Amino acid sequence: MARVYVGYDGYGLDGIDDELIQFIFNVVVSLTKLDVESEAGLVITTDKRMQELNKKYRGKDTPANILSFTYAETAPPELQGADDGNYLGDIFISRKQMIRDARAEQISPKEKFIHLLAHGLLHLAGIHHPDERAAVEMEELEDKVATAVLSA
Repeated sequence: MARVYVGYDGYGLDGIDDELIQFIFNVVVSLTKLDVESEAGLVITTDKRMQELNKKYRGKDTPANILSFTYAETAPPELQGADDGNYLGDIFISRKQMIRDARAEQISPKEKFIHLLAHGLLHLAGIHHPDERAAVEMEELEDKVATAVLSA
């Protein structure tokens, strides 16, 4: 069974629990044909931590609303190249930025969270948006995930 390991860095989110997170992951697994044994990590964190990660891994000294890292990107040097089994990687979401984005988009924080988590999981599944066409396709997948989750 696909599994998400969740860390809140001390910051929970109203209306979002482990069951919802797992359901979002299961929807992404089914849409992308990921292995049903896939695993991922999720950390809900601060803008400060997001800025640190964005600077370290992406060379951008600004906070981001979401960052996703494949296992290969963040594995300790001694484990680089080792078989990571079914572990896809880790996703970090800024709690405050997610809430600001939701207000700006006039949607609920829960809906914004669903879109962000879907986006990060799609990246871990190997789906990217290097150009406008790919970005539209990725947004359509995110919308499919959100529709499935919100209508369940």
